[in-house]
Formats: sequence, C-alpha cells, structure tokens
Amino acid sequence: MDNFFAANNTQETNSLNSQYDNLKDNYEKIFIEAAESIRREVNKFKPENPCESCPVKDCKIETKDVFTPFPMNCEYRDWQLKILTFLAGDYRQKLKAAYKAIMDKKNEYSCSRCAACCQLAASEYSYQQLKQRAMRGDKFASDFVSVFVPYENEDEAKKVNPEYFKLLDELVEDKVYYYYCPKMKDNLCTDYENRPDICKDFPHNPLKLLPSSCSFNSWKNEVAHDAMLLKAKVDIIDFYKDKLQ
Repeated sequence: MDNFFAANNTQETNSLNSQYDNLKDNYEKIFIEAAESIRREVNKFKPENPCESCPVKDCKIETKDVFTPFPMNCEYRDWQLKILTFLAGDYRQKLKAAYKAIMDKKNEYSCSRCAACCQLAASEYSYQQLKQRAMRGDKFASDFVSVFVPYENEDEAKKVNPEYFKLLDELVEDKVYYYYCPKMKDNLCTDYENRPDICKDFPHNPLKLLPSSCSFNSWKNEVAHDAMLLKAKVDIIDFYKDKLQ
C-alpha cells in the first residue's frame, strides 16, 4: 500500500505543501482504482444476452453500457435498478464499515498537545453563519461557536501559524474564516474536562489538512490511501445514482 504522505528527514518533503502535492499527484490512480472496483461489483448483476428474448422489438440500442438509457421493461434497465439498490444498500454499508475502521485507527495515536488546532481553526463559514447553523440544530456548529471566536483580521491569524495559514489560503478555493480558542494558556486548555466533542474528536476527517506539528499526521500517513480510495468510491456512487435514477 502506498503511503502518500510518507516523508523523509528533509524539511522540504515534510512540509504541508509537499504532503498535499504527493496525494494530489496520486489521486488519478486512486480514482481509477475505485472506478474499476465498483465496475466489477455492478457487472455481477449484468444479464447475459437478454436481447434474444426481450419483448421490446427494434429498440435500436447498439451500445449496452451501464449508463445507456434503457426502457423500463428491458432487462438491462432491471440491471440498472439492481445496481442502484446494491449501491444504496449493501455496498454503502460496506463503505461505512471501512470508514469506521479508518476512524478507529486514530485511537492508536494520541494528541501531542501542540495546540495548533486550538490556536488556528478554519471554517468555510463566518461566525454569524455558524451561529445561525447552530440555532437550526447543527451540533458541529453549536460546538464550534461554544469554543472558538474569530480573529479580528487575517494578519492576526497568519502570525499564529504562517505555514498552515499559507496552505489553507492557497488550497481552499472558497473564503476561509479563522478562529481561536480563548481558553488556552501555555498550550493547555483551562477547561479541558468540559471540552465539547469537537475538541475530543479532532481531527474529524482523515483527509483534513492538518498543521505539520499535529501528531495525528502519523495517522493520516497510515490511512491516506484507504481514505482517498473511500472518498473516490463515495463520489463515484453519487455519479451512478445521478445517471441511473
């Protein structure tokens, strides 16, 4: 298994930009691997020579591809419906189990208390938007606004962690808002026992961009391939659903 976040002892290959570039360069290969895996699964349901006994005459469909628009009483259309049922049922549960295994693997690692996640948290939502989402019942947003407050300006955020700030600024296409926890003192939480799930469960995503000082980068190193493969499969399933429904 490739380790797409693998690093040696040089500062350059340990940088966040290098980690991102390594993963990006391999994503096409990962995506093809995921597509081929799903195609093998859905082809198990493909009927053999159904046209010989098909009640639909002169349909003039020459290409019997999985995404061909078949009529409802065609066995190939039944094949497509079986694919949808499979992807939304057993296969989806299989992917959920794989994701759980990736997240469970995180329990083998521990926080090094670098406090980087507390000092520079990023979100695509403004503080006002987060509060509105929290009022609508979004637990993550509710936890977030219970802990973090926004920096007065981006310059203040940049001073905290220039490398991480630069990476987020360059790689995230949408507007990024920066926050910090005011309860930190000497890199320690002054209300640790009462910290919410958003703090306890960090990082919440194996593909999340992490500061280089975060010890959970080692977890990302180990699960990078499986996590990206899983994401590609989820994206491909959504594509199948859009095309076949």
